[in-house]
Amino acid sequence: MPGRPGQRLGPIHLAEGVTRGNALTFLYAAFFSVCLLAFLSFMQPLVLDAHLGIPRSHQGRVTFALGLTQEIAMLLLVGPLGALVDRAGRRIMYTLGLAWIGVGYILYPLAGSLAALIATRFFFSIGAAMVGTAMATVLADAPQERSRGLLVGVTGALQGVGVMFGVLVLSRLPLRFEALGLGDDLAGRYTLWIGAALCFITAIVCRLGLQRDDPDRRPQGHATLLQLVATGVRTARANRRLALGYFTSFVARGDMVVIGTFFSLWLMQAGIAQGMTRPAAMAKAGMMYGIAQLTGLVWAPVLGWLMDRHDRVSVVVLSMALAAVGYAVVGLAADPFGALMPLKMMLLGTGELSCVIAAQALLGEQAPTRLRGSVMGVAAVCSAFGVLFSTSVGGWLFDHWRPGAPFLMIASVNALVLAAALWVRLTTPAVQPNA
Repeated sequence: MPGRPGQRLGPIHLAEGVTRGNALTFLYAAFFSVCLLAFLSFMQPLVLDAHLGIPRSHQGRVTFALGLTQEIAMLLLVGPLGALVDRAGRRIMYTLGLAWIGVGYILYPLAGSLAALIATRFFFSIGAAMVGTAMATVLADAPQERSRGLLVGVTGALQGVGVMFGVLVLSRLPLRFEALGLGDDLAGRYTLWIGAALCFITAIVCRLGLQRDDPDRRPQGHATLLQLVATGVRTARANRRLALGYFTSFVARGDMVVIGTFFSLWLMQAGIAQGMTRPAAMAKAGMMYGIAQLTGLVWAPVLGWLMDRHDRVSVVVLSMALAAVGYAVVGLAADPFGALMPLKMMLLGTGELSCVIAAQALLGEQAPTRLRGSVMGVAAVCSAFGVLFSTSVGGWLFDHWRPGAPFLMIASVNALVLAAALWVRLTTPAVQPNA
């Protein structure tokens, strides 16, 4: 049934054609999509150790190779898949992507060699690229402009809770299976297959509950996927705000990678140097990381509310400033276990999630309706480059300068995007989203 103009989900004003059921379906899908995309990486060490028997001295480089495989797949595919979202439709691509990663979950613990596991990770990444571009496009379509920031903030908070659900709830399933007498390999395999079942269930929910694609909103003519991608790039040349959204996507993923990759490594090394055991150091790192993430979850709806009441580029400026300061104060810390570290992590978590929300809201506002999938695909390419930049440059700086160097590096990049945002804000007309 078509949605009525002006339908609302609580305080969120929905776009014409989007019902409350459609919006609730999307929020459910966003929760489980991010949860299931992140959970595979969390379970990966069990597959490497218990299933393939890879020596622990080699697991770090294998993990890097698997992560690099996924980012290469994203670089190759997200642009064309974003254009395909415009051509084939959001609901179809979201449903197909979830089913695809479900098959990836089934195959992952069946890989009999490292080469097979890398090939399976590439296969999984195709579905991840579909889900990522389709999810971002549906998020851009669903709200009226006056509620875009709020919906993005609520979605970001739910995605964060989804990641925590995977880490705190799903990750305990192997222990339950071991209590039933199963070995490590079977316990991990059955846990991943439960993840596959959740993928298929979420795919069915998306197929039934997301809004139907409107053929009138699809690109007209017979443009190829590469032409649609090129159009997404050209559109940014004439729209500084959209170009800023691409740059913000680059740094937002870089922010997330720096804290996710280098923070635990830094604290483990510092903890061992101070006489801690490895589990104790990792527990401390987990506590600090949790402080950052929980602060970000609380802050996300507040930032969304701000984005709906002020020019969104102005809020990008605020987000980049928070991130630059947060990453800088953490990177400059002499002792990562210092008394002020929890406060620094709260500031870092606020800045980290602010960048993600600011990028999504600005892109959704500026992307032409018929090209939203293409625009989100180009933004995902920028995000993949941000990951590769942060892992490669950050890793070199970590080894050759100081453990806090990756944080100082990404703080500098945030400061550069802050300067670009200020320039865009001063040279382009102000936009009031709720006007």
